[in-house]
Amino acid sequence: MMTRKHRTALLGLVLAGAIAGSALAQGVVEKAGEKIDDVGRTIKQGAVSVGDVVRKRFDGVRGEVQRMGVHNRVFSRLHWDKALNTARIEVHMLRDNEVLLRGYVPDEAAHEHAVALARDTVGVTGVVDELVPLAKPTQPTATSVVPRAR
Repeated sequence: MMTRKHRTALLGLVLAGAIAGSALAQGVVEKAGEKIDDVGRTIKQGAVSVGDVVRKRFDGVRGEVQRMGVHNRVFSRLHWDKALNTARIEVHMLRDNEVLLRGYVPDEAAHEHAVALARDTVGVTGVVDELVPLAKPTQPTATSVVPRAR
């Protein structure tokens, strides 16, 4: 039979074990929290690094385009456009960044598109249009109706 003294001692041991277990669990939780914080900091640092790389690359590309010059910008826009891949367009620079477009385009839609691309290019102040559409727009013609002989 367990005496009161033994029960008190046993209860003390159980209580001491519970306290020690609680402290151990608290230590594990704190270490896990620290690791999660470390991971969060690492992700944030990586995101900042990627953002810096992208920003630097974008600034480099923007600088290259600005150094490109108006003539090359217009030429590139016209000659790399899918709608104009069969067109034969010459690009000439006039004074005050006016652009002269000379050549042939497949149809009137391509003609309007080419002029709009040139006009909307950064640095262009005006467009002199000497483009010739190869396909003329078809206009409906009146057909005469001849009655059939009976």
